[in-house]
Amino acid sequence: MDKLQSCLAAAGIDLWGVCAYRDCLPLRPCRAAGRIPPEAKSVLVCLFPYYTEEFPRRNVARYAVPDDYHQVAGGILMKAAEALSGAYPGEAFAPFVDNSPIREVHAAALAGLGALGQHHMLIHPGYGSYLFIGSIVTTLELAPASAGPASCADCGRCIAACPTGALQKDAGFRRELCRSYITQKKGTLNEWETQQVRQGGLVWGCDRCLDACPMNKRKKSPVSAFHRNATPLFTPANLRELMLHKAYGYRGEAVLLRNYRILTGEPAAEQE
Repeated sequence: MDKLQSCLAAAGIDLWGVCAYRDCLPLRPCRAAGRIPPEAKSVLVCLFPYYTEEFPRRNVARYAVPDDYHQVAGGILMKAAEALSGAYPGEAFAPFVDNSPIREVHAAALAGLGALGQHHMLIHPGYGSYLFIGSIVTTLELAPASAGPASCADCGRCIAACPTGALQKDAGFRRELCRSYITQKKGTLNEWETQQVRQGGLVWGCDRCLDACPMNKRKKSPVSAFHRNATPLFTPANLRELMLHKAYGYRGEAVLLRNYRILTGEPAAEQE
């Protein structure tokens, strides 16, 4: 285990745990599932806190302020997988982040890294829910972690804070009502959706349920790459640069410009 920890620490991973691959089944339908190594036995689940700082003005969700976690966390996981492959010859290590067949929140809870919150995200005892989750699926057989700390207070504050009723105690999560989901929709928004973007005040995402959680203490991320290019404001002037480096870049310029125009009172962008 010391060799394993050394490889992960050298790559920049300090928050991690282990769960059995069989306990992560069934997999999510995902094209990347083909990268799962045959005879996979264990899953290394890794956490990447992303909170940077408070800004006087911000028009994107907190997770979109730092550079794209797919690039940052993905690069760290790839480096770790390469180191592990050298340390354990004959074993396979496949890294995943976001576009993963592994149900990441479920796996993180199994790996002893926290508990599932009422907002359907992981709550880590030190960083709350301001974090990304990545994983490395391996043929290496590792002892799984014991159950994680029951860190959700079950206080219902996240549910109460949701402005559209997307979070419901009994019915679960209604994605079509989520402001974050609405900001990511392509095409022309209907009147209600347009109102939600305007009232939310963000060009991308929504932080209401996360900010309401008493477990989120806004502890700064230990991942230095998340601090280097933290950009809280999206504008047409910095559009091209941000689309290259931010998590929302994949969605295309039209969606971001549409939302920006809704917030600034300009006419909505034409449908893509």
